[in-house]
Amino acid sequence: MKNRKTSSDGFIYCYGNLYSLLFYWGLVTFRVHTQSDGGAASSPMSVLYAVCVRLFAVCGYLGSVLFKLKDERMAAAMMGHLTPVVKMIIMWECLSCTITYVEYCISLDTKRRRHVRLLANMQGFDLDISMEFPSVRWHYQRQRFKYWYGTVIVTICFFSFSLSLIFDIARCTCGIPSTLLMAGSYTLLTSSLGLVGFVHIGIMDFVRLRLRLIQKLLQHEYAESDPLGPQETVHRKVAKLFEFSKRCSHLLSELNGVFGFAAAAGFFYESTLMTCFVYVVCQKVLASEAWDMEYTFMLLHVTLHTYKLIITSTYGYLLQREKRNCLRLLGLYAQHFPQQLLVRRQVEDFQHWRMHNRQAALIGRSMPLNVSTIFMVYNGMANYVIILVQLLFQQQQIKERQRAMGSDVDIVGPMGPTTHMD
Repeated sequence: MKNRKTSSDGFIYCYGNLYSLLFYWGLVTFRVHTQSDGGAASSPMSVLYAVCVRLFAVCGYLGSVLFKLKDERMAAAMMGHLTPVVKMIIMWECLSCTITYVEYCISLDTKRRRHVRLLANMQGFDLDISMEFPSVRWHYQRQRFKYWYGTVIVTICFFSFSLSLIFDIARCTCGIPSTLLMAGSYTLLTSSLGLVGFVHIGIMDFVRLRLRLIQKLLQHEYAESDPLGPQETVHRKVAKLFEFSKRCSHLLSELNGVFGFAAAAGFFYESTLMTCFVYVVCQKVLASEAWDMEYTFMLLHVTLHTYKLIITSTYGYLLQREKRNCLRLLGLYAQHFPQQLLVRRQVEDFQHWRMHNRQAALIGRSMPLNVSTIFMVYNGMANYVIILVQLLFQQQQIKERQRAMGSDVDIVGPMGPTTHMD
């Protein structure tokens, strides 16, 4: 790809649909275009549309839930068969998904300029590599298949599981408009939370693949260099690869700034949701009651969030590994040209820069995103579930003791008008 429009079109080909979904879901207020068309930009109409979608999602969901709870018939059908603990868990899910969605919107709005700058740097990155290394051929079709079609499949799963869960929990044919509103708005909320996570994954993979490309180009330059021939071209290209590696670190820093808080809020929401839903399923199994369909949909929700958590943590680890390998390979530059004093000084300057630029994919501001994050989340979830199950066992034992005490006592009723004196 040898011109600016083609490279920019390649970026839009991979990520344009994802950002269109972010816009249609009301999560961002800008549209992504090619750099020749102005790049990512917002307008008063796009801002108005995003605000309307957010109001529909939040007010529609909370309003429909309150409407059903105020109606005795619908409240009894929806909540009457649930235990008090399960009722609290359902209410917590109502509040937590809404609060997390609002946090996502506020975070992405406050970081909008930084977000737009990140997208502009990503659009220009491939163009600059193609100008310096014309032999590079971009396989955008493979990346589009992984980013776009994978996200569509997962989004459809979020839609179907969320709709099925709400329709099954409602349990009534009365109040169909409120049920439809609650199901549609809840589906919009939950799918939005998953969509932001998968866009985060896609940008991490973008940086990871560029770091791997820099490694391949370095290996090619090292292998093709002739110690007895002219080396000005090799040194110029390697210097450009040093610059590209620093730009990748800058992209990673911008990525953390844009999505770090959203990733932390998403991980907290997913850990609490999985803890609550797993406890509800454990309670149902231990009670030896008839299995209801809503518990199946809860397990499917847990499966989706588990997949998202594992994939996000894995890509964070892979990104850090590719960056470490790339910087190590750049540090070997002086070994391939031991007689060049300028090369040694360039490597020393790079190592000094590396000491002060240790960017990694982060959750929040300081927590690294890697495989250990999976253990941290599931360890905390397991601890909470174990404690809750122990409390459930204690509650069941207390009930059994009360029943046993009641069976040992004979209740004597009133003797009537005839007494022992008669």
